[in-house]
Amino acid sequence: MGKRIDVMGEMFTAVPFGETRFFGLPCVYLMVHEELGDMVIHYAGQTQRLDKRYASHHQLEAAKARGATHALVLVVRDAEDRRAFETMLRWYFRPPLNAEDVPSHMQGWRAAMHCGKADIAELARAAHMSCSRALLPPTAGRPMVARG
Repeated sequence: MGKRIDVMGEMFTAVPFGETRFFGLPCVYLMVHEELGDMVIHYAGQTQRLDKRYASHHQLEAAKARGATHALVLVVRDAEDRRAFETMLRWYFRPPLNAEDVPSHMQGWRAAMHCGKADIAELARAAHMSCSRALLPPTAGRPMVARG
């Protein structure tokens, strides 16, 4: 498989889009491309089987048009855990191609607590208490989100 990328303390595997058909495991995934050493995130999702999901993904062409070349994949077998991790990713990164509403701060907090990510949960709680978007700590090499 491809190289490993740390996202929120979890090691995701970079899988070129052309190889997702060989990845038949349940996972959380990000559609990304690399830019100046960072991963630019276009979409976050979760699925029971990546190979079947990517075969007809509704945002794959849009992600490719924005430059996406890889899926960052984290195997997560439990469906509830996958949904929570996806919610946390969508709250934290706000990928532009996710059509669903951005999760609320409290949804982000619940998802982060479920995933054992106390630092992310605290950011979500602080954002909820201040009624604003929490300031994220500067992290070198942190994945970034494509805008535009």
